[in-house]
Amino acid sequence: MKTPSSRLASVLTVFSLVFPVVYVVNYYNEIAIVRFYPLVGELHLNIQPTTFGPAMVYYAWIITSALVALAVGVLVPTRWTAHLWAGWSWIVPLAATLFTFLYETRWLLH
Repeated sequence: MKTPSSRLASVLTVFSLVFPVVYVVNYYNEIAIVRFYPLVGELHLNIQPTTFGPAMVYYAWIITSALVALAVGVLVPTRWTAHLWAGWSWIVPLAATLFTFLYETRWLLH
């Protein structure tokens, strides 16, 4: 029998696996649903001219990753997550963090 706490644990497990993967994909490919231009104080769906200044997309990556991870977490059946090794909840975020650090070394090597 499924209890509410086992369902929550299942959703959180899937969330912790999907969120870092979606975040890294968004980050690496510079995918953002919105862009905020602080110099002009405007939020846009499309890339604006350089006169608007640099865009902030960090929060768009977070929001997109959270929404996708939550949707996947809710849609994945609890019985599928029952067979997952608990260590994946730590290894996947750790691998995503390591990938991000390695990717960012490009700024140090130039």
